[in-house]
Amino acid sequence: MAKNTKEIYEASDFGKSEEAMMKKFDLQLEDSKFYFEKCIKPQLDRSYKLYMSDNRDRAQEIKQWQANIFVPYTQAVVETLMPRILDARPEFTVQGRTEKDQLKSTKIQNLNEYTWEIASMDKTSELISRSSMVYGTGYLQASWRKDVRTHKFLDTKDLSKKKYKWKEKTQVFYDAPFAEWVDNYALWYDWHNIARESKQYWFKRLILTGAEIKRRYPLFDKKRLRLALASNNSDLRDYASIRNEIKKVHDKTVKGADHSSTDHGTSDIYEKQTDPDLKMHEVFEWLRPFDDAYAVVVGHVPILKGGFIPNPYDFKETFFIEIPYLKLPNEFEGVGIPLILENPQLMLNMVKNQRLDAATLSIHKMWIVNPLANIDKNDLVARPFGIIYSSDVQGVREVQFSDIKPSSYKEEELLKNDLMYASGVDDFSMGVGGGAGSATEIRHLRESTLERVRLYINHLGDGYSILMRYWMSMYRQFFTKKMTIRVIGEDGEELFPLIEKDDLMGEFDYKASVIPSIAGKNDIDKKQGMDLFQLLQEMPFIDLKKLTGKILHSWNWSLDSVAKKEEEAPPLPEGVIPGMEGAMPEETPMIEEGAAMPSIPSSGDVPPHVIEKALAMLGGGAREEGRAFAEAGMPINLLKTGALPPTVAGVSNSRGLNRGGAGGKVDTNIPNKTPNGIEASLLNKAASLQKKSK
Repeated sequence: MAKNTKEIYEASDFGKSEEAMMKKFDLQLEDSKFYFEKCIKPQLDRSYKLYMSDNRDRAQEIKQWQANIFVPYTQAVVETLMPRILDARPEFTVQGRTEKDQLKSTKIQNLNEYTWEIASMDKTSELISRSSMVYGTGYLQASWRKDVRTHKFLDTKDLSKKKYKWKEKTQVFYDAPFAEWVDNYALWYDWHNIARESKQYWFKRLILTGAEIKRRYPLFDKKRLRLALASNNSDLRDYASIRNEIKKVHDKTVKGADHSSTDHGTSDIYEKQTDPDLKMHEVFEWLRPFDDAYAVVVGHVPILKGGFIPNPYDFKETFFIEIPYLKLPNEFEGVGIPLILENPQLMLNMVKNQRLDAATLSIHKMWIVNPLANIDKNDLVARPFGIIYSSDVQGVREVQFSDIKPSSYKEEELLKNDLMYASGVDDFSMGVGGGAGSATEIRHLRESTLERVRLYINHLGDGYSILMRYWMSMYRQFFTKKMTIRVIGEDGEELFPLIEKDDLMGEFDYKASVIPSIAGKNDIDKKQGMDLFQLLQEMPFIDLKKLTGKILHSWNWSLDSVAKKEEEAPPLPEGVIPGMEGAMPEETPMIEEGAAMPSIPSSGDVPPHVIEKALAMLGGGAREEGRAFAEAGMPINLLKTGALPPTVAGVSNSRGLNRGGAGGKVDTNIPNKTPNGIEASLLNKAASLQKKSK
């Protein structure tokens, strides 16, 4: 490579290979720029104007007195669909190709959810969705982002001191896969090939300062970058100038004749800077997947060492992901909602403005004036109780205009119906409908709105699935150490799985499902979940804790936030048998006759005196008078000895009969005599007893 001693970049000074590379750069850049300026940019401008209700074009064509109203129907359709499509985060599903890989799929899925969180993809997803619906296509760029900065941190603890001590530290702000939204005005590509995999080149155009270039591309060559920052080959034209033009304040937004000049240039404040770190430069990230080459060109100077490097990522595909709204056959760019609604939207604006113009002419009438009538022109303006003095009464006559016909209002309703047919968004979805028969009917009407954009929801899921695959490929490539991540499980509980490099190895299928929202569906799901809880809680095979976690998930509550913490039981006093804590240690608990004896633990922790008392109760010790179960301390054999059964003390009737021998008056013997029988004898005895008691 020849040494370049000049301060002006020339590709020939760095060898024939770089000279050939820059010729290819000029050819491909000119080709993509021509297609962008002639085909893509006009559609982007039209779409943005329709979405932002820009009325400047009509203002330049009409008179000053004419109305210039733009009905924001297109914006209403987009913003009606946005919260329904982005109601929740995508659901990531990972399936392993083999049985061994399937065991790792849960961790891969959790890692994708964790990366989505730290990369702030909720905000990026909103930008992608709105770009798709407004411009027709949204673009993502996948990358591994490592943001390491060196700062000076205050090391002084006492802020009342006059001198502060600073300590320099290197801080890592981000080190993980990343995805960013790419502006539609900034991405140029090979338009000859339709499929993303077939495109030979991609250009991402940025306008950056010298300081930002150094931070964004740390692999720059110092000599090349110095030549690039010193050159004046940058084209700082703002291709998205339509955004700034609409932001300008106009004095006449409702009326016409607003002929303010349109400036497509940019401010030259940064162009006049002599400091290379403050000066703005045109930067192109140039990717050629077929050549496996990636270059960064500032102005017209490639700043990476050697001019270019291979694609740094192992997946070796383009890292730009397109997400179209309405995809047309044999076209790469999608069609957005503004272009679909363009003609009926313009017709609606025209009908609305014509009706306002008719009302204006009805109030401010025209006059037919005889020049000899000697009428002051200012007297012909309509005003309350106005009088026009004229020497010729017939010399002044007003021009009559008819009233606004009712058909004008019908045309507006018909145009709104046309807009509904084109977009699939009806009045019920916008929250302004009325007259529906029931809540179920309204729900079906709103659900039909989502059916019209079901394919777009699938396009979002396909794009996020590709992004998941790219992220996992980057993790396998740049993963250096174990990491513990925090994820939310299906039941709302926080999980902290450990991710190792071996967990990333394998073949997996990735799928991201975007779940749209139907107005009122969340409340219906909550009600159905509560009914299901009542049905399942009585079933013996159901885990109530898991079931409760599922139900609480609809309220975005975690089970830990409402679960009662288990309190540890206090230690038992010495001598107390487990399960009989209510009894006093020095007393033997009373056990009812026929009840099962308490089981004694088999561990060696039972005190010896407790065992002795238990054996004494069961007859293992000497018989003690007055103790419970003392009678049962010795065996009783009624057949051998003829001894009487144990009875209560003081009762001498051994048979339990209240007969005369025991001092009783009632004879409980009931003779079985005929013909009266047992029933008659029993009645006689009862009658005798009543007589004696009297």
